[in-house]
Amino acid sequence: MLLPHHAITATTLTTLLLALAAPLPAADDTAPGTPAAARGTLQRLPDGNALIDGVTVRAAQRELAFPGRFALKEGALEVIVARPNGRLHETLLVTDVSAVAVQTALYLLRARNGARTDQNPKLRQGTLVDIDIEWTDDQDTPHRSPVEDWILDLRTQQPLKRRGWTFTGSGIHQGKFLADAEGNIVINWSQGATVLDSPDPESVSDTLHAILETRPQPTRHPNVTIVLKPRLP
Repeated sequence: MLLPHHAITATTLTTLLLALAAPLPAADDTAPGTPAAARGTLQRLPDGNALIDGVTVRAAQRELAFPGRFALKEGALEVIVARPNGRLHETLLVTDVSAVAVQTALYLLRARNGARTDQNPKLRQGTLVDIDIEWTDDQDTPHRSPVEDWILDLRTQQPLKRRGWTFTGSGIHQGKFLADAEGNIVINWSQGATVLDSPDPESVSDTLHAILETRPQPTRHPNVTIVLKPRLP
């Protein structure tokens, strides 16, 4: 059975989550430090937050966070956040958490998936989600910066302006969560299954973005935290 992106609701995904908890096609489908018993389960943490398969839902901040690292230092970009089985030769960030866990966590924050853009009045656009990177520089100073700070818009030759990323949601086919099968969590070239996509109408082209090479990436502390914050009312 193939469920289109707009057909996947919070109720649907919750019902299918246990079925989708089977091993995914990546070599390592568990985030570093995540106990094996916690895979595919929702845990309430002592600080009031929740943890699902390596993704932390920060209840008070109404955002979610998960570990990642930079994949490339230069080159064209078609994927913003990928899993290890994704297209890492054109990816900014890579994470070991599953796409289904990220999508479930977005539902827990009451984000709604929908159409990629707002250009069709008959279709409701999915919730826009801002993406930040929490990272530590070589002087051990912590930072939180928009992911766009590392993305070059080739149309303007400037850093990409923040406009958010659309929660489109992934489809399911024959019991497989397609975003996990393809290794996508956030894409900027609108091809393939994903959780978040670019709302830019021009993102049907794969020639819009590249890594901003003048923006330094952390070296002494290569592990970062990827933060997704839905724009909720």
